Amino acid sequence: MPLTVVQAAAFPFPSAQGSQVYVHGMSRALARRGHRVIVACYGHGEGEVDPLLEVVRTPRIPGYGSLRAGPDLVKPWLDLALAARLARIDADIVHAHNYEAPLAAYLARALRGTPVVYNNHNTMGEELHQYFSGRTARAIARRVGVALDRTVPRFADAAVAISEDAERILGELGCTDVTHIPPGVDMAELDGADPDRARREHDLGGRPWVVYAGNPDAYQDLEVLVDAVLQLEDVGLLMVSASPLDAWAERASALPPARKRFIRTSDWPAVRDLIAAADVAALPRTVCSGYPIKLLNYLGLGVPTVASAGSARDIAGVVRVPDHDTQAFAEAIQRLVDRPSMARQFGVDARQDVSSRFTWDACADRLERVYGRVLSRRNRQGG
Repeated sequence: MPLTVVQAAAFPFPSAQGSQVYVHGMSRALARRGHRVIVACYGHGEGEVDPLLEVVRTPRIPGYGSLRAGPDLVKPWLDLALAARLARIDADIVHAHNYEAPLAAYLARALRGTPVVYNNHNTMGEELHQYFSGRTARAIARRVGVALDRTVPRFADAAVAISEDAERILGELGCTDVTHIPPGVDMAELDGADPDRARREHDLGGRPWVVYAGNPDAYQDLEVLVDAVLQLEDVGLLMVSASPLDAWAERASALPPARKRFIRTSDWPAVRDLIAAADVAALPRTVCSGYPIKLLNYLGLGVPTVASAGSARDIAGVVRVPDHDTQAFAEAIQRLVDRPSMARQFGVDARQDVSSRFTWDACADRLERVYGRVLSRRNRQGG
């Protein structure tokens, strides 16, 4: 039966960042199956909203348009405004993402009784402190993050775990109804990649390139990638993000201009073309309880990927290296560059594996079962 599903997302939307891409892909797949999908989010975003979706926003705050993840002084006010928005929406399910949106959804549930499905994207104990620099601030943030992990998920009517590790963690934290549903990709969106256009536009020349496409926050461990490329002879470093990359450009200052490109864009077709133009993709993140959607994009585009053990997943085309091991990362990149036929086969296998196991339609099918289970319980309990 078609449902009205609110995707509660305490962040700018749309945007090219991982959580936003996840919510967009999931929401669109549900809408294609006949559900009414409302994305409740902050008052700003970047790019066009998908016509299949309805969007309800918090009021726009003049002068505020930050797209970056992590805490700031404005977001608590936006989260309160999000709770007020949610309390006025008549829906069958509120599907709440990350941590701020579930808290807003719980306030709305107290008023309307709408069941809440919590969606894990990460654990705050591993991530929150990385947005701070001072020792005391980091220690406090770590404790706050652990407290959030131990409380926020368990109050939901059901939980969706983005990875198998997260499924185990949520169970240990007291969640009684946890389902592992990995993210997906729309292969049709990947099929239109034009790597030749990207090579011409950005003068990539004939040398091999290793690409990173995503946010440049500290928890991504990008120093491993930059320092690895600094050890190589002729491999170019291609970094693409919707956020500034100045810090990483400075760290790579020893590379000659012909071997580095730092491109700021949130335009998905441009990002897709740049990924497809690379010979190797990189995922240096060492701690990741969620699921790096960029990995699926890399592999779905047929680009073999060197990944640190903490963020690697069991998908064809992934070359796993030890965490924080710059030398091993450099050697893995060089090995793929030196064996182009092997790298191409890795890419073919990767694309086939992603297309067969990781699609948004498969994700939506499993989500419908979670929603049905929650609503059946609510009906039995007379809610």
